[in-house]
Amino acid sequence: AKSNMSRNSLRFSKQSSLRRGGNTQQKLVVRAGESFPQDWLKINPLVFVLGVAGWTVPSCIPVSALGNTSLFGAFTAEIGTELAKFPAGPSLDSPFWLYLISWHVGLFVTMLLGQVGFQGRSQKYW
Repeated sequence: AKSNMSRNSLRFSKQSSLRRGGNTQQKLVVRAGESFPQDWLKINPLVFVLGVAGWTVPSCIPVSALGNTSLFGAFTAEIGTELAKFPAGPSLDSPFWLYLISWHVGLFVTMLLGQVGFQGRSQKYW
């Protein structure tokens, strides 16, 4: 049996129902006939800029595990090494892949936690 309710006819409304330490928390309630909020992501460009800076600066600190070089320094040096062999791409056993994945995972985790922290603060969760 087909439901006569389409995806676009769902409505979301905020209800203030939870109180915690003096802060009112809102929960999202789905109702038929309302539309999904268009600004659900609530992007703030400052969070992304600070997230990039917040990861790039600490990744420039030298560590002994990388031969007293930084992750960012090792990554950029490996980019230069691989660009010197330009028509051929990096081999599968090149350390470039480890640096690439490590640096970007750290960057995305920093940006994610920055967005969560900023939105939690602006929505008064803490």
